[in-house]
Amino acid sequence: MRPAASLFLFAIVLAGCGYVGEPLPPALKRPVLATDLSAVEHGSKINVHFTMPTVTTEGLPIRGTPDIELRIGPPGEHFDVHAWERTAERVPPSDIRVSNGSASALVDAAGYYGQTVWIGVRVHGPGGRDVGWSRFDILQLVQALPRPEGLEAQDGKDSIRLDWHAGAPLFRIYRKMPAETDWAQIGTSEKPSYSDTTIEYGKTYQYFVQSIEKTGDKFAESEDSTSVTFTPKDKFPPAVPIGLTAVPGTRTIELVWERNGERDFASYSVYRDGKRIADMLGSPAYSDKDVKPGTTYRYQVSAVDSAGNESALSGPAEAAIP
Repeated sequence: MRPAASLFLFAIVLAGCGYVGEPLPPALKRPVLATDLSAVEHGSKINVHFTMPTVTTEGLPIRGTPDIELRIGPPGEHFDVHAWERTAERVPPSDIRVSNGSASALVDAAGYYGQTVWIGVRVHGPGGRDVGWSRFDILQLVQALPRPEGLEAQDGKDSIRLDWHAGAPLFRIYRKMPAETDWAQIGTSEKPSYSDTTIEYGKTYQYFVQSIEKTGDKFAESEDSTSVTFTPKDKFPPAVPIGLTAVPGTRTIELVWERNGERDFASYSVYRDGKRIADMLGSPAYSDKDVKPGTTYRYQVSAVDSAGNESALSGPAEAAIP
């Protein structure tokens, strides 16, 4: 057989057989870092959250239940991760809850009041292998803040007025609609009261409040107050119209006044000598054509809102046609 033909047949044989490459090293099965660790002082607890790693550094899924090492402790005079690791308290793995990829733990804060603590987590794979500590979160801890008590809601002018009892430097206010799942912070207050001016009459709202205190670049927060549910009603009339002027004409008396600015304003009513002679006026003007020469008339106007609340009567204006 010719050499060229022999080489051709050898190439075909090689192409038909799987080539065995260099053996791969065994996978280390080290979970990737938990990168989003965060902690907050809430009441008498430190509330820690992070996302559980689901894959190894090789991109392989993590099998079984990994060992979660969550530690908390002061950093010492000069932070050294190995020294901190030896002295920091480990949170028992049984106290760490994992659900839908999210991990959380509640740690008693009382032993750390007045201290700054560092919090870190690392996740061990089979054989105890890991890639190191997560980003550390730092907390300056204070005595547990008082929980706001006695939260009440009442009608205000175009608002809901909230009042409660607690001694704290600052408060957060949260609100949601009954059908909503998530609460939204709508404001803060330096005193135990707040007026929510972003409401609509007839709609139902739910509220709760927290005491908070600035600590470093974070806030310590109290336990949440009990929630209150309230449906505001419009019991407040518009402002009394001002600037009423009566100008006599040839056969009429012309009335003008300043426009009301309430968002729920609906109309004006006009009174002559104490009796209403016109209503449902959309503009701050009126022409009285039912007048007699030589007679002096006394006029007043009122404002009415969309709920039917009527203001008091304006100051009077008098006029007579010749």
